[in-house]
Amino acid sequence: MSNFSNGLIGLSVLTGSDAFSAFAASNAATPIETKAQRKAKAAFTTPVTTPPWKQKASTLSDSSQVSLIKSMKSIIDKASSSSASVPGDVQTTFVAYKALDRLRLLAESAAKDTTASSERTNLEKAFAKGLADLKTYLGSAPSDKMDLSFGSLARQAQTVGVKAASSLSTATIVGTGVNDTRTAPLAGMTGKEILRIDLSQPGVSDSVTVDLSGTPQPPTLDSVADAINAKIVAVPKRDASGNAVLDDTGNPVPRWPSVKFVPAKTGEKWTLSLERAGFETVSIDQVGASDALMVASGVTEPDTPTNTRISRFDDLTTDPTRKTLGTISAVDRAATARQEVVASTDTTGKAKATTISAAANAQAIATDANGFSYVVGTTAGDIGGNLSHGADDLFLTKVDSEGSVVWQRNLGAAGSAQGAAVTIAPDGGIVVAGTVTGGFDGANSDGDMMVARYDASGGETFSTLVRSLGAQSATAVAVGADGSIYIGGQTEANGGDAYLARLDATGTLKETRTIGGAGADTVKALAISGDGQVLALTSESGQATVHKLDARSLATDIATLGLGRADARAIAVAADGTIAIGGATDAALSGTQANAGGAGRDGFVARIDAGLSGAAITYVATAGEDQVDSVAFLGGEIYAGGRTNGTLGTAKTGTTDGFVARIDASTGAIGTTSQFGVIGAKTESVRVSAIAGGDTVLGAIGLHRGTLTPSDSVTLEAQTSLRAGDEFSVRINGGALRKIVIGDDDTLSTLADRVRQLVGTKVASVTTPLKGAGRNLRLDLKPGNEIEFVAGSAGKDALAKLGLDARRISSPASIPDDAPKVRPGGAFALGLNEALRLDTKTEAANALSRITQAISFAQSAYRSLYWDDTKALLADTGVSNGRKPGSTAIEQAQLGNYQAALTRLSGGSSSYTGF
Repeated sequence: MSNFSNGLIGLSVLTGSDAFSAFAASNAATPIETKAQRKAKAAFTTPVTTPPWKQKASTLSDSSQVSLIKSMKSIIDKASSSSASVPGDVQTTFVAYKALDRLRLLAESAAKDTTASSERTNLEKAFAKGLADLKTYLGSAPSDKMDLSFGSLARQAQTVGVKAASSLSTATIVGTGVNDTRTAPLAGMTGKEILRIDLSQPGVSDSVTVDLSGTPQPPTLDSVADAINAKIVAVPKRDASGNAVLDDTGNPVPRWPSVKFVPAKTGEKWTLSLERAGFETVSIDQVGASDALMVASGVTEPDTPTNTRISRFDDLTTDPTRKTLGTISAVDRAATARQEVVASTDTTGKAKATTISAAANAQAIATDANGFSYVVGTTAGDIGGNLSHGADDLFLTKVDSEGSVVWQRNLGAAGSAQGAAVTIAPDGGIVVAGTVTGGFDGANSDGDMMVARYDASGGETFSTLVRSLGAQSATAVAVGADGSIYIGGQTEANGGDAYLARLDATGTLKETRTIGGAGADTVKALAISGDGQVLALTSESGQATVHKLDARSLATDIATLGLGRADARAIAVAADGTIAIGGATDAALSGTQANAGGAGRDGFVARIDAGLSGAAITYVATAGEDQVDSVAFLGGEIYAGGRTNGTLGTAKTGTTDGFVARIDASTGAIGTTSQFGVIGAKTESVRVSAIAGGDTVLGAIGLHRGTLTPSDSVTLEAQTSLRAGDEFSVRINGGALRKIVIGDDDTLSTLADRVRQLVGTKVASVTTPLKGAGRNLRLDLKPGNEIEFVAGSAGKDALAKLGLDARRISSPASIPDDAPKVRPGGAFALGLNEALRLDTKTEAANALSRITQAISFAQSAYRSLYWDDTKALLADTGVSNGRKPGSTAIEQAQLGNYQAALTRLSGGSSSYTGF
């Protein structure tokens, strides 16, 4: 081995210099790299650049910069000279930093005490667009060694939860808890009720009747279940000839051996549950039950969006009893997200609500023969699995006889849509009417009437836009005996004319008609008369008029009756053809007066004969303001639902209360009036729907009328706001874009199959795990892969409706044992979301903090591309992934000792002077 010290001595003799000192000094200033450091450093090949934060600062004042930013088309500046010519990873960090710095200036300005609220509004507008632009950019920004995400890091993606096809074959259906104990008597049951159970499966059906008067009294869950099961098991299986099939012992083989009712505990309560093999359809009802009214009414409490409350009135002929059943509400997803980014407690220290509601305004309700009710309305929020894009949309909610939600749908318009009316077709289909503005199914509307038909499972049969010149709005819908659909509303033509259209049962437009005069006119309600013609209630220059039109030719008038100056808005037809009209007026109406009006604006009900020869008027009046919103015939009576700020019933509760009044269909005399409200709240429109036989005891055993077994449509179009033709694309590991288009019959399972086939099992695992009461589609990336999700075209984006962001997800490749412990780049996240706001000083300060933090993250992402002292230290640091650090520690110790020795050698003058 050569002697290093001798070499230095020789060098000193030859040069006449202190080689020891020179060598030691130079190497003390330049640390010697270890083998691990050299190996790691070799991968850092990104050309040296000067980041924006080290470049010369702008000479403009902050206020001038803010003004420029507000005027920018986009804060994304990827074509600037400082970023366009640099490597992709560097460009991404440069563009992100500049965008973030602009957002910082906006937030700083909004957080100042001196900033006016109007200016803060302008700043918020620019800030919100800037966040959205940055999110969009980072979703597909250049990425080689470094990946920068807008929100959080993700190696998986998952959709909103929906019902899967497997839910249709659920073996056990559990009712709603009703009793604290299993053996307690059932409240509300007399023990004399008669129940009917219908059972069916493809090719066969049966019906059994159970008289509870022959069971142990008082009724309990067990006694009712035993009585029903005894009847079901007694139904024999039959052969092709209709003869009972016998077992080996000569006893009849039950046709429904798997179907039975069993007491079950749900939560802290007991109820009845239904068990089956998985394919039988089971329905239940009470024979001879009294009638009831289902009511949908809006409630607006102080500082709270309007929601829709569902209630039922029982005991109509004696002492009407109102039972609150449930609520239809929507979620303001954006406000909820904003709530999550501010302080988690209020000024009293209590935890703040994490879910913020959106308004859900009901416009109409209709009930089918099986006791299910359908409520149509408008919301800009999420409702069920239907995700809103922020604009109003039509919603349709199905509730059972006890008010529980069965399914919820929205129209899924790319623009906006408002729900107006709903009716039940003679064949049981559900037909809704509304107004659509903007994109819808590939068409662009300036405001058109829309008709959609759904089946009982919530599947959309068709939807049709009624197109015409100028904007229209829908208010009413009716369906004839042959399935013809009639829709009414207003067109803006001629200053506003009443507008009607007829479509056939398939949704094909057949004819239109306008009714107009010199003023503004509109159709307020539609119905089918007792003889099958069309009844149109119109407002013509403020005058309420009833038209009877030929159902096969709307241009043909059969009869007309004017009522006078009134806001007439509701119509109903009795079995004998008698017509009821409801609304509000501040004047005496034409016709026989059943009673006197009040001092102000009164509600009214007009009774009209089938031939429209005259009317009899009943006023529903207090000293305040009253109005009738809906009318229905039931059991020879008229029931009017409406609102008052006076006292019609026993007492006033809210600022505006709702009421249901019973009116004699023959005399017009007002019977009982039930007034209801919420303290300090305003009751909105009260919509009533007649339910023949609806006052049942089924709720006492935790069940509801009609089909108990699941029958929902499980298509994605039914379960979400998706519509056929919506699309998104994916880019796998930087390859070509591959598009996925939603089809009419797509379900979660079929979509998962298509995604799985497109992605491939080597890139990601695609599953449909449980999520809440449903399932979602989930992609889990495998190491070394990335997938970029790209939104569909404008008006057809499926990603947002599935609950997915347009972004890139990636999973780092597995690291070999002998690979360097420090590598250039990596995955970084800015930790932002679009819920950040500048509306208030507090929100602006919070946004500023988050943006400042994000700037730091962007700078870290940039620094990850370049070698530095920190990375040198990390290169020699052991890791916790099981890899052996090798000889790095030994090398470091040896080099450290050698470096110290060199330093000591250079610490004083040498005694060597040469020969």
